[in-house]
Amino acid sequence: MIQREPFPLKMIGLWSILVLCGLATAYLIVIAMVCVWVGLYHFPQDGFWVPILAGTISTFFILWLFVRVSRGTLNKMTEKDDLDL
Repeated sequence: MIQREPFPLKMIGLWSILVLCGLATAYLIVIAMVCVWVGLYHFPQDGFWVPILAGTISTFFILWLFVRVSRGTLNKMTEKDDLDL
């Protein structure tokens, strides 16, 4: 009987989750940077600081959330499944 390694379905799933989270993070950061740009473009108007503040806070929150999800996903990748069949 030929012994071979099982197909790494768990690793493919976790990498795909990580890539999809990265794409979603990039998309949301682009939207947040557009908010900052709109606020800077309308600098002479009253309330110009609102989109700047919203974009900046959103960017930091999105990056914080992405780092947390990435760290958790990478920790799951390094865990060993110890099943003796």
